[in-house]
Amino acid sequence: MNYRIRMLLAGIWAGIVTFVVFFVSLLTWGRPFSAWLYARMLGGVGMRILGIKIKVQSRENLPAEPSVLMANHQSNLDAFFMGTIYPRNTVVLGKREMLKVPLFGLILLASDNILVDREDAAGAKKAVSDATEAIKKRRRHLWIFPEGTRSKGKGLGEFKKGAFVMAIAAQAPIVPIVNQDMGHLLKPEQRFLKSGTHHVKILPAIPTKGLRFRDADRLIQEVAETYQREIDSF
Repeated sequence: MNYRIRMLLAGIWAGIVTFVVFFVSLLTWGRPFSAWLYARMLGGVGMRILGIKIKVQSRENLPAEPSVLMANHQSNLDAFFMGTIYPRNTVVLGKREMLKVPLFGLILLASDNILVDREDAAGAKKAVSDATEAIKKRRRHLWIFPEGTRSKGKGLGEFKKGAFVMAIAAQAPIVPIVNQDMGHLLKPEQRFLKSGTHHVKILPAIPTKGLRFRDADRLIQEVAETYQREIDSF
C-alpha cells in the first residue's frame, strides 16, 4: 500500500475518531477522559493503518503520582505515534488557537486541557497557575511538548522555559518521553513511508522538589542533554 493511500486512510480514521469522541466529550465535559479516549483510538488503529509498530521501553517509569510528562514534538502525527502511551487522567498544555479546529477544538475544551495564547503575557502566567492547580489539586498529569512547536525532522528543538517553570511551580516530577526520530519510517515532505518499528523511551522521573524558579535554566540544560543522548542512542 503506497504513501497516499495509507495517509488517506489514516486521515479518514482521524476524522471518525474526532466525530465519535466529540459526542463522548459532551457527556464527560470537564473531565480528561475524552482526551485519553481520543489518543488511544487514534494511535491504536492509526499505527496499524500506517503499518508501523510502536515499541515502548520502560513503561514502568510512568509514575502514579501527578507528573509533568514531556515528549519531543516532531509533527502532527505524534498523536498517532504516542497515542497508545497517553495515560488516563492527563491534561495537555496546548495552543489556544487549536480551539478553532472544528469538533477537535471542542474536545480539547471539554477535556479540561490548559490552552494558552503565546502572545499574551497575562495568559502565560495564568497557564502556570492552571497547571499547578491541575497537578496539585486535581491530581492530574500534565502532558507538554517542551520545544513548543514541531521540529519537522530538524532534530531536537530548543526547550522553552515555560514547561519547566510549571513543573517547578507544582513541585512535580518531570518524566521525559523520548520519541525516536520518525524519519527512518516516515517523511511526509518526501511522501516516504515504510513499515517498521518505532521506538519510544520513558525515562525515570526527574524530581523538582526543593527547586526554585532560578533553577529552571540548569534544569532545562540537564533535561535537553538527556533527550539528545537518548535520541542519539536509537
